[in-house]
Amino acid sequence: MQLLKTLWQKQWPFWLGGLFVGLAEIIFYYHYDMFIVVTTGLAQMFAVAEVNLFGVDWVARVYEPGIYWFIVFAIVGARMAGIAEKDHRDWVHYDGGMLALAFIGGFLFSFGTRIAGGCTTHHFLGGIPSMSIASWVVLLSGIPFAFLAFKLVTGLGKGGYLRHQETWCVSCEQDGAEHNHNPGYKPGYKPWKNPLHLGLTCLLLGFLLVPLYYGLTSDIAGSISQIGWGELAWLAAPGLLLGFGIAKTGFGTECSAMAPESAFTSHDFYRKNGVPDCTYRMFRGMLPLQGLMVSIVTLNLFIVYSWIWGEGTIPNASGDEGLYWGHILGGPLLAMGAVLMIGCEVRTYARLGLGYSTALAALPGFYLGYLPYTLYQETIDEVVFGEGLTEYITFAEWASDTFGASEQTWAFVYSGLMIAILLWTFAAARRFLRLRARELLVRNTDQLVYAPGGS
Repeated sequence: MQLLKTLWQKQWPFWLGGLFVGLAEIIFYYHYDMFIVVTTGLAQMFAVAEVNLFGVDWVARVYEPGIYWFIVFAIVGARMAGIAEKDHRDWVHYDGGMLALAFIGGFLFSFGTRIAGGCTTHHFLGGIPSMSIASWVVLLSGIPFAFLAFKLVTGLGKGGYLRHQETWCVSCEQDGAEHNHNPGYKPGYKPWKNPLHLGLTCLLLGFLLVPLYYGLTSDIAGSISQIGWGELAWLAAPGLLLGFGIAKTGFGTECSAMAPESAFTSHDFYRKNGVPDCTYRMFRGMLPLQGLMVSIVTLNLFIVYSWIWGEGTIPNASGDEGLYWGHILGGPLLAMGAVLMIGCEVRTYARLGLGYSTALAALPGFYLGYLPYTLYQETIDEVVFGEGLTEYITFAEWASDTFGASEQTWAFVYSGLMIAILLWTFAAARRFLRLRARELLVRNTDQLVYAPGGS
């Protein structure tokens, strides 16, 4: 009982959040034979609001107005985590400059999802477990631009905001710490007295309540009258798991992708850029990458098992051709957007549920980011999806045709490589943080990145 109480009331290590994300992916895949997809559902929810509130069809001309219950329940799951910990994050204060960066990040990320054929959730949490060539290209093409966004944030003096999930008690303890100062911790700050925060919160409520109303009372796409209560449960379960798991950890694909490079970056580099020591320790200990790899391995093993035994297929993360120019061009937009928002798309949903102002500021950016695509879809599609760059969808397919042996054999090799990377992340954390394996498993991120030792 004490363990359950601790899990309910306290933050978790990244790997446990990654396990929850992986389980959410498995539930979704088991029912839909596809990994979790979110950005089209987000566009449909925006379309409901714009059509019914403003009488325009800027997004709706491409995306049918509808409700995507997975997104709703991901936000609800994150809110549940805040309730469990009695620590909503609307107390975290961001200045106008950081909120502006988050808005720009939402725009870049949203447009990037249209160019890259999906968000980082699609490619990193779904495509990489599915052995997608395109998803790896999205990841690798984005990493340099993630650091470009990192330099922009730190160059503007906002490096102190780049951290994992804040908690009130730790922020109080670390107040005034020389190298862990948190500019978001401002004693006496009242978010309900901040007009901008209130306005953005009302925008979030409108974004959720308008599709909810029509989803419950009409026949828009995804409504109860169309899908029924049983289908709703299949979307609610992974949404709750994912939202709760991410909110308990601060799990995000952007931190995971940037962590390995910290092994080649000095501690002084982070300090000179105003980034707190806790972030350096988090990156250098490969903690976010642990969460990502747990999620990837969990789903990958289930997909490979289902495929080999004829109970499922390998999801296609890239379209009819294995790679397009859009994947190469979209990866940088996703990477920059995620860093500026301080969270990828699903982490932003969790941060919305927790009340983070940067997530609230990113939401209108998300909407505007769809417009260049929906208003000029044919022209954009011709450029980014007009020509396939390879005939292969997965690495297993390519390796079988190039080197021989069956696709199943290469799928096992791929799974083995993913497991090896996962084990390496824990070994790297043990060496840097100077902890036993059990301590890495049971301590949450705060306990790991603020602990003495490991420099």
